Amino acid sequence: MNTEEIKKELMQASEGLQMLSETDETFEFYYHEKPDKPFDEETVVEWDGKPGGTKVQVLTLEEFFRNMTNPHPDADQVQKQNAARFKQLQAKLKELLKDVKAYKVSDMTMPVYLIGQTENGDYAGLKTLVVET
Repeated sequence: MNTEEIKKELMQASEGLQMLSETDETFEFYYHEKPDKPFDEETVVEWDGKPGGTKVQVLTLEEFFRNMTNPHPDADQVQKQNAARFKQLQAKLKELLKDVKAYKVSDMTMPVYLIGQTENGDYAGLKTLVVET
């Protein structure tokens, strides 16, 4: 599957969803060619333009989406529908990308990259922001 097809599918899966934090942020497509060195947390820091040594928290998709995919028992119908859509988004990321994880680049306003490897070895996924005070 080429980059444009991955982008189309991920944007359709995330359309209308907002990352729940102190501000509700949308998702945008992210793509980067395969790096010259092994991919790790420092690679994400570089791609984000932060200085070397910036802390990065690596989470599984299940850990990252746990609050969005498990609505409170008193949740209304819209919240339950959004939880189902977040589960679908999680499944779509796993379907399209290999070894996909969430990379939270530490700061009060944290960019979060949901990145995995494409069939050709490049990296793609979604990017959003999480605000934690």
